[in-house]
Amino acid sequence: MPVTKSEMLFFAAGAAVGAAFGANLPLLKEKLGPIIAAGIAGASSAVGDSYSEVARHVAERVEAVQDAMAEMKQTPKDAGPVESQTV
Repeated sequence: MPVTKSEMLFFAAGAAVGAAFGANLPLLKEKLGPIIAAGIAGASSAVGDSYSEVARHVAERVEAVQDAMAEMKQTPKDAGPVESQTV
């Protein structure tokens, strides 16, 4: 399959950007390290908050189901279904 001029241009541009990034990686780590660390810390905090919210919601649902099951167990067993009377 032949490579078009456009594809070769994108490949060359990607290789040039990759080489420039690799050559300046220590400098970029030094300059962007605190920003990236703060972003990761903020993201982990947000994930923790959303996880706790989901866990609270699930616990409420489980409690509701347990309450419903307890109510079902408390109803008398000999009280059968109510039959409708026809007039």
